Amino acid sequence: MEKRIVIVGPSSQILGIKIAQELGVESLNTESKKFPDGENYIRINIENETLIAGKEVIIVQSTGPSASADQNGRLMELFMMIDSVKRMGAKKIIVVVPYIAYARQDKIFRPGESQFGHAIIYIINYFGIDEFYAVDVHAPIMLNECSCKAINIDSMKLLADYVKSKGAKDIVVVSPDKGAIERSMAFAKHFGENIPVELLEKERDVKTGEIDMSGKLNLKDKDVVIADDIIATGGTMATAIKIAKESGARKVFAVATHALLLGQAKFRIIKAGADEIIGTDSIDNEASKVSLAKIIADYIK
Repeated sequence: MEKRIVIVGPSSQILGIKIAQELGVESLNTESKKFPDGENYIRINIENETLIAGKEVIIVQSTGPSASADQNGRLMELFMMIDSVKRMGAKKIIVVVPYIAYARQDKIFRPGESQFGHAIIYIINYFGIDEFYAVDVHAPIMLNECSCKAINIDSMKLLADYVKSKGAKDIVVVSPDKGAIERSMAFAKHFGENIPVELLEKERDVKTGEIDMSGKLNLKDKDVVIADDIIATGGTMATAIKIAKESGARKVFAVATHALLLGQAKFRIIKAGADEIIGTDSIDNEASKVSLAKIIADYIK
């Protein structure tokens, strides 16, 4: 009898199935809803709980925004799934959260704020899981607070391979701000040796969230890759694309591990001049061009 099983959360249905296929194991889906008072409900779709008892259970649930932008609900679903399999006697619990909600709230910028990204890890620790996997965490240091084995999986090679498959040449990587420069330099190495990295200067108003970006770049007839870990509303990415196009870029690829694409993000990015928006299936939407299934399965193996 198979000793390993994958529980596919509501927000990672395609990725969860693909991971189960890569591992060659059975998968179970879930049914979820909200009660009239707003409480979440989730049920693992089984009639016999002995299917879980004594098994190694892999829960796959990204906590990015749903159609209603309800990251809180995604987190509650995750916690409830862990609670369920623990109650049913799972022998080992492996949790895969490709995108961790609140990871950007890891620092204090104004008096009175919460570092709630760290609290998310503390809550996961409460359940006493055995292994935790995430992808390109915004603040990787957070995983040091996990009480179990915790891995931050790097998706940059997968994303670079996809860009290369689109025929990109004479590539320049543009970092949209100083905070992304280290990632951009690491990303550039996947395109080859001596790939140039250009830096834009960005300032953000901590109260309003408005950004001001500038930079003089030499991008004439270059294929430009602008990479970040997250694209949310697309403001930063669209501004960087506009500057790249004004600097003579031939093609511009907007690349992010977690392409949330909230509100008018797609409109902003394409109107600014991007040829393609490229993301992974950490977020299940039309930008999910690159699958994380094999690399996650390989780590679990």
